[in-house]
Amino acid sequence: MLDFKKTEEDVLKFWEENRIFERSVSQRLGREPWVFFEGPPTANGSPGIHHFISRCFKDLYCRYQTMKGRYVLRKGGWDTHGLPVELQVERELGFTNKKDIETYGVAAYNKKCRESVWKYKAEWERFTHRIGFWLDLDDPYVTYETPYMESLWHIIASIAKKDLLYQAHRVVPFCTRCGTPLSNHEVAQGYRKVTEQSVYLKFKVIKSPKKLDLPANTYVLAWTTTPWTLPGNVALAVGPDIRYALVTEGDEHYILAEELIEKVLGAPHVAERTFTGRELVGISYEPLFGVKALKKPKSYKVYEADFVTTTDGTGVVHTAVMYGEDDYRLGDALGLVKHHTVTEQGTFIGVSPELNGLYVKDGKTEALIMEHLKANGTLLATVPYEHDYPFCWRCDTPLLYYAKDSWFIRMSAVNKQMLANNETINWAPAHLKEGRFGQWLREAKDWAFSRERYWGTPLPIWQSKDKKTNLIISSLDDLEKYRATKGNRYWFVRHGESERNVSMVIDDGAVKRGLTETGKVQVKGAAAELKRKLGRSKPIILTSPVVRAHETAVIIAEELGLKIITDDRLAEIHLGPSLEGCHEQKYHDMFPTYLDKFTKRPPGGESLADLKARAWGLLHELEEKYDDRDIILVSHEYPIWMFNDAASGWSMEESIRRKETRDGGYDFLPLAGIEKVTVRNLPRDECGVVDLHRPYIDDIRLKA
Repeated sequence: MLDFKKTEEDVLKFWEENRIFERSVSQRLGREPWVFFEGPPTANGSPGIHHFISRCFKDLYCRYQTMKGRYVLRKGGWDTHGLPVELQVERELGFTNKKDIETYGVAAYNKKCRESVWKYKAEWERFTHRIGFWLDLDDPYVTYETPYMESLWHIIASIAKKDLLYQAHRVVPFCTRCGTPLSNHEVAQGYRKVTEQSVYLKFKVIKSPKKLDLPANTYVLAWTTTPWTLPGNVALAVGPDIRYALVTEGDEHYILAEELIEKVLGAPHVAERTFTGRELVGISYEPLFGVKALKKPKSYKVYEADFVTTTDGTGVVHTAVMYGEDDYRLGDALGLVKHHTVTEQGTFIGVSPELNGLYVKDGKTEALIMEHLKANGTLLATVPYEHDYPFCWRCDTPLLYYAKDSWFIRMSAVNKQMLANNETINWAPAHLKEGRFGQWLREAKDWAFSRERYWGTPLPIWQSKDKKTNLIISSLDDLEKYRATKGNRYWFVRHGESERNVSMVIDDGAVKRGLTETGKVQVKGAAAELKRKLGRSKPIILTSPVVRAHETAVIIAEELGLKIITDDRLAEIHLGPSLEGCHEQKYHDMFPTYLDKFTKRPPGGESLADLKARAWGLLHELEEKYDDRDIILVSHEYPIWMFNDAASGWSMEESIRRKETRDGGYDFLPLAGIEKVTVRNLPRDECGVVDLHRPYIDDIRLKA
């Protein structure tokens, strides 16, 4: 009987031993490419059966095109950003909202996110290998790494150059739990049927056009499925050509759409008089809630609007400008007041002592709203209403339609092009072409692009305080190009030859090994060179406290007429008591590669990463304190290497490459050598590592 498991394992072994996948790519280099973009998984969750299915399809298409002779580069990737990562970290930390993150610290929170994304990396790699999905996982792209994030900046800047990116204050689907807007595509993933209380309301008329001659105790009836928006009501909207009727019930008189009388009030009510919606415009009414900020000359009046229908409700739409797309457009057109009665956390604010601070989508809050309406005589009826309501597809929180500033991509400008492109695609199943996807394209709204979160690529947009000027950058080089300050000029000087260099003994300053006579001559030459290069500039000089460096600084200071500042952060790398006094070869034997030296510490000593953090601490301090100054820093070879690393924004790999190609891989800077360096205008973490995430990117200031 055929052993399927063994057969599969034998095939996998054959592929691996003979590098079949690698050869299938390399042998077609130069042929017509077939471009495959791997939509990568997030490795903070384990793979499931749905991943198996999708990866089989991906592999199938790539193999087919490869067999046709096309060059198919299959670069793997890891999706390491976004809400899936953030929400998992929030659960682990016991957080319930964005305020918890701010209290914890954005830097510490993002560090947790960075660590969490690799939780199931090994499982994903085994899974990918075992199902036979050919993918280059040795050189993947990682979405949290600087090169990938910079590529996104380039794309965003390209979109902006085509005038497709803009900022606007609009009503957007907003998750109060995640604290961010969602795109329409995301919203579509979270709809579900719910039954909620719809509310029929009575708005008491206090003034109307004389020609209407309305009796006392006249009310305009309106209807809503979102009672939480009622404190924000500022207007009522009617259809200009809809027929409205005046109906009497007891000692009260109601205005509503004529065709909805029976549906709302039941038989045998009859219309005593009728009006067009256009005739009702100008009616003033009593507000439901006494929100002072909403009491403006144009508030609490009836206006005409083209979005009013008689499909549901009363034919009159309650309008809360800040909580509905149609409402907002009407408010914009009429100049109605824009004021929030709900915070971004989804709680009432400035409404009443009973409601302030309460979550708007809570049943108890809704009950309090109903009690208020009953007490004021403005509640006509409540009716259970089943409808589709959007929930956050990530955290399952009810979404609010909420007015706020967001960045949008102008999809409306490319709608025709997208529809034309859709016609060229062979969809399977075919109904998607004109069905779900086609319908989405036809109705495509401008994409609410920005997300107000932490663990993601920041938009490369710098905005002036008055929000009138935007600077959109496309690369790290642009950060330097548009820097707001000139920056300092650092003159790194390595000490001259010392007794330590002659003996090759490790000495971080514990023993006073000063300059040799040769070293003093070297330093005098360096001092003269500095004097010539600096001209009339009066620099600042800082030095390592270690004797050989301090003696070097004294000679330079005397030549230039300067006062020395000693700073421990310029000291030699600390290799710990077990290596102090030993021949330096012992250190190299213990850590034979620069990678080892970066990532490992000798007992009680420092790694190169530690040294880099120390160097950045001083550089950052000097950059904050001074601008456009010449600053001489006297130090040692490895510290000067790490100062260069931190100042230039090198990755560890780049730093090692630079060291290995300097002076034949021997010294980064020769004895008594001088090197002029400027600090690139890049965001760095506390260790001096370039990090484009918040909060570090927030410290970068630019000018157009």
